[in-house]
Amino acid sequence: MNENFILTVDNKFTNEDCERLIKIYNVNTVENNLLNYNFKDIDVNSFMYLNKFKEILEAYKTKYEEINMTSSFWAINALRFKFFKKGNSLSEWHSEHSFTYHNRVLAIQLYLTEHNCGTEFYYNKKTILSKVGRVCMFPAYFSHTHRGQPDFNNNRMIITGYVEFIQKGNREK
Repeated sequence: MNENFILTVDNKFTNEDCERLIKIYNVNTVENNLLNYNFKDIDVNSFMYLNKFKEILEAYKTKYEEINMTSSFWAINALRFKFFKKGNSLSEWHSEHSFTYHNRVLAIQLYLTEHNCGTEFYYNKKTILSKVGRVCMFPAYFSHTHRGQPDFNNNRMIITGYVEFIQKGNREK
């Protein structure tokens, strides 16, 4: 059994894909002073690379078959472009599942820029380095408490997404 449940996929998104996403979404971003980044929400249904995320989700379901045992139906349901100015990151330990976001099952991160830093996991003692086009998918729960590492020399850009419960399953009716 693989116990970390962190899937990392390289080369699914090309440098050109990432540059295109930056060009599209790094305009008219909203500043979030509380979390140290600017952002723009992305309409999932019109996201041009949604099929690539779905292919990665299928790879996750194959590698970690336990996810297929959840009772509820779920789908990729939220995407957000994030821009971190140099020196900034979401550096507090956190998980993606909370009172406000109780439907989150998996988190997705697409690194649009390359840095000598990344996403550090608390319990897993693992860091996924920021590499252009790299996608990281992991459980949204406390078991995967994590934080972003800052780059003090360059701005960082990522797209985050969430696989969320969207309706009751057959066993829940």
